[in-house]
Amino acid sequence: MGTSSFRNLKLLSLIVILGSACSSVQKLDEPSKLIQEPYYKPIGESANVFIFRESESDFRVRKSGHEVPVIAFSPIEYPKSVDNKLASYFEQEISLIWKDIKYTNARISKDAWKSKEALSDELKKKDTDIVVFGSISESSSGWTFKFEIKDSVDDSKFGEFELSFKKPVSTEEVGNWTQAIFWKASDRIISLETRQTTVPVWDRKPDVARIKEIVNSSVKGFLNVRASSSDTEILWKGKSLGSTPLLDIPISEGIQEIQLVLKGKKPITKTVQVRAGKKNFLFHEWEEDKTLGSAKVISVPNGLSVSIDGYKQGETPFFRSNLTPGAYQLELLKESADGSYVYYEGVLDVKPDKVAELALPYTGKDLLSESEFWKPSGENGFSAIGPKGLEFAKKKNLPNGWNGAYSLPFIPEELELEGYFLLPVDHKEGSVAVTFHFPGLSLGLEAGKEKVSIFQFPSDGRTLGTYKYKDVDKDVGRPFSFRADPKSKKLSLYLGSDKVWEGDLPAGGLWTVSVLTRGEEFREKAPLKDLKILYKGYK
Repeated sequence: MGTSSFRNLKLLSLIVILGSACSSVQKLDEPSKLIQEPYYKPIGESANVFIFRESESDFRVRKSGHEVPVIAFSPIEYPKSVDNKLASYFEQEISLIWKDIKYTNARISKDAWKSKEALSDELKKKDTDIVVFGSISESSSGWTFKFEIKDSVDDSKFGEFELSFKKPVSTEEVGNWTQAIFWKASDRIISLETRQTTVPVWDRKPDVARIKEIVNSSVKGFLNVRASSSDTEILWKGKSLGSTPLLDIPISEGIQEIQLVLKGKKPITKTVQVRAGKKNFLFHEWEEDKTLGSAKVISVPNGLSVSIDGYKQGETPFFRSNLTPGAYQLELLKESADGSYVYYEGVLDVKPDKVAELALPYTGKDLLSESEFWKPSGENGFSAIGPKGLEFAKKKNLPNGWNGAYSLPFIPEELELEGYFLLPVDHKEGSVAVTFHFPGLSLGLEAGKEKVSIFQFPSDGRTLGTYKYKDVDKDVGRPFSFRADPKSKKLSLYLGSDKVWEGDLPAGGLWTVSVLTRGEEFREKAPLKDLKILYKGYK
C-alpha cells in the first residue's frame, strides 16, 4: 500500500470516528417487532377516578396539608464590620416581627446549610413548608436586610420583604442598649457595673400584615374552575366560593372535594389534590341542549384575546356553551400598547352536542404541567393527571391496551415538539409511547428502559427501527424531537441530534400529541421529564 493510499485510509478512519462521536444513538441490528397502534379515547367522569399520588421528589405533595406553616430560617452571613454583639441585637429586633405570626420553627443544624443535599434531607425530615433566606448589605448610613420566602422543594418564591437600620448621627436618634454585670455570692447577687451601649435604630420596618399573608399562602394552592354554564356554583366544605368562572381562589393543600351545583341538575363532586403554591384546574361540561354546541380555546401561556366573527369575546382559556352550530371566524390576538398581533386566524367549526376544542401552545414550555392542555384516556381505575401535571397511577391491574393522556387539537404551523424520556435508572419498568397524530398519519416513539423504537401508522404494525442512546446528559434525560416544516412539506423525527426518520408532512387538519403507557407494561408516575412545543416566529 502506497503512502498516499495509507494517508487516505487514515483520513477515512478519522471521518468515521468523528461521525460516530457526534452520533447520539446507535441503531440496533435486531428484527422489527409488532406493536399495537397507540390510541386515545375520551373517557367519562366515572372512569376518570381520583388516585392519590405520593411523589419521590416532592414531599410537599400530601394527603393532608399543614394548617400552620413549618418554617426554616437560614443563617445570615454578616460582614466583618458587624461583631457578634451587633449581630445578636439585629436578630433580637428582627425576631419581634415574627412574634405575632403563627408558624412552627423547623430548626435546621448550621452544618446542613453548607450543602444543598444535606439541606434538602433536613427540610424533608422536618416536613418544612418554606425557607426564609436572609441577607444583609451595609452602607455609610446603615444596614439593609432582605428576606426571601421560598418553597422548601422547588425554590419558587412566595414573597419577599426588606427592613433597615440606620446608624445614629444625632442625639435624638441614639438608641441605648443597657448592659449590667453581676457577681453572685452564696447568699445574694451584687451589681458590679451598669453601662449603656449605643446601638442602631430602626430606619424602615416591614409590613407585618403582608408578611403574615405571604406565610399563610405557603400552605395554600389555587383553584381555577370553569363550566359550560356560567351559573355553576362552586362549594368547598359546604361554603360557596362563588360562580364560574372561578379564578385563582386560595384553597388549603391536600386532598379536597369540590362540589359543582347548577339549578335543575344533579350536583357533581370532584376530588382534587392541591399542592401548595400551585394551580389546579377543573372544567365541567354540563349536559346542555343537544341541538347546540360549545367551544373551548386555550393557549400556552394564557392571555390571548379571543375574537369570534370580529367581536372580542374574552381571553384564553376561553369557554362558551349554547352556541348555534356553524362555522365561526376565530382570531387569537396578543394585545399591547402598540396594537394587536394576530397569532391565529381561522375557522372554528361548532357542531351540535359537541365541544369544538382548539389549542395554541405558542410558547408551550413545560407542557406536562399544563393540565388544561391534556385530556385523560384509559380504563376505569386509571388516572393520568396529578398535582404536578401528567403523573400516571392505577388502582388495579389494567387490561392490555393504552392508558394516558392526549392533547387538545393544536394549530398546525412550523414547529418543533421536543421532550426527554427518563434515563434507564429512573425509567425502570414499563413503556411510554409519544405519538404525533396528523390527518391520516400517526408517527411516534415507544421507549422502554434501554431501547427506543420508531413506529408509524397506517402500516403492518411493525416498528421501523430500534435504537439505544449512547452517552446522555445525566441531568436531562434521553432527548427526542418532532420537527414540522410546512414550507418544505417535510416532517422529521430526531433522537438526540440524529435524524432517524423523514417523510412528507400531511396537509390540512389539526394535530394532536398523546403520551400513553400500556396496561401490560405500565409506567407509573411521570412518563417523561419534559415536553415542549416551540412555534417558529412566535415570542
